[in-house]
Amino acid sequence: MTRLNVQAQRQRGAALMMVLLIVAVMVVLAVGLVDGVRYSSQRLLNQRLMDQAYWYSLGGERIAVFALEDIAGETVVHLGQDWARKDIVFPIDGGSIAGLISDEQACFNINSLYKPEVSSGESTELTTAEQVFNGLLSNLEFSAQRAEFIVGRTQDWIDEDFSPEGIYGAEDLLYTAKDFPYLPPNSLIDSVSELALFAEFEEDEQSRLAPYICALPEANTVLNINTVSAAQAPLLAAAIGNVRSASELVALIEARPENGWPDVASFISELNLSAEEPLATVFIQGLGVNSHYFRGLSDVFYEQRQLHMYSRIVLRNGKAIVYAREYGEVF
Repeated sequence: MTRLNVQAQRQRGAALMMVLLIVAVMVVLAVGLVDGVRYSSQRLLNQRLMDQAYWYSLGGERIAVFALEDIAGETVVHLGQDWARKDIVFPIDGGSIAGLISDEQACFNINSLYKPEVSSGESTELTTAEQVFNGLLSNLEFSAQRAEFIVGRTQDWIDEDFSPEGIYGAEDLLYTAKDFPYLPPNSLIDSVSELALFAEFEEDEQSRLAPYICALPEANTVLNINTVSAAQAPLLAAAIGNVRSASELVALIEARPENGWPDVASFISELNLSAEEPLATVFIQGLGVNSHYFRGLSDVFYEQRQLHMYSRIVLRNGKAIVYAREYGEVF
C-alpha cells in the first residue's frame, strides 16, 4: 500500500471520528434542549394551576367574609352559628374547596403579656394575663421555673425598650451573639411561631402549648367562653383562676346551651361558687361572649395539587376585614 493510500485512510478515519463526535454533541444538546423545554412547560403548567388554585382560595376567603359579616351585629358569638360549621365543601371543576373558620378569641392571646415599663414605686404584682398564662402552663404540667422563663422572655421580646427585665430577660445582646444572629422586634408578636426564637422550648413543650395560644394584633382581648372547646378546658380553667378543675369544666362546656351563654354572669352562675369565695373581678373582665378576630382556612384541591391559605379576619363596624394571610402548613 502506498504512502498516499495510507494517508487517505487516516484522513477518512479522522473525518469519521469528527462526524461521530459532532453527532454525539448534537445528541447531547438535543436531549438537553428537550429536557429544558419539558421542564419549562411543566413549570409553567404547575404555576398556572397553582395560580388558579390561589384564586379559588380567594373565593373561599370571600365566603368566609360573608359568613362573618352575617354575625357582625350579634352580641353573642357561639358555635351554633353558620360560620362555625365544619362540613363546608364546594365542588369545582377539577377539585374542591374546603372551608373552616375558627375563633381566634378561643385561645390565650400571647400579646396580652405585654407589660409597660414599671416606674419606681409602682406595684410589681403579677398582671391578670400573667396569672392566667401561669395557670395554663401549670395545667399543662410546665414547671413554675419554665413558666417564669417563658413569660420573662416573651415580655422582653415585645416591649419597646432594650433593657432585659427580670432574671430571665433577654434583649439584643443575647440574640445577636447567636451563631445566626437576629434582633427582637420590640413590638407585638405576629405569629406564635416566633416563640421558638426565644422561649427555648424543651422536648414536646411547644406542641403541648400550641393548641391554647394565639397572637392577636392587640393586647387587650377577652376569651370567648362560648367558642372554647372541651379540649381547651385547661385554658378556661386558667382563665377563671383555676377555681374549677379542667375536668369539671369539660362537663360544663359539653352542657353549654346550644346558642351559648347569653352573658358572662350566666356562665359564672353555673360554676356554683360559694358566696364567700366569688370569682375575682380581674378574671371576670377577661371573659366575654363576643369575638372580633377569626381565622379562615381555604383548603383547595385542584388538578392533583393542594393549596392551604389561612386568612386572618377582624370584624370592625359591621365589616369583615382580612388583615393578614398565611400559606402552607402553619405551626
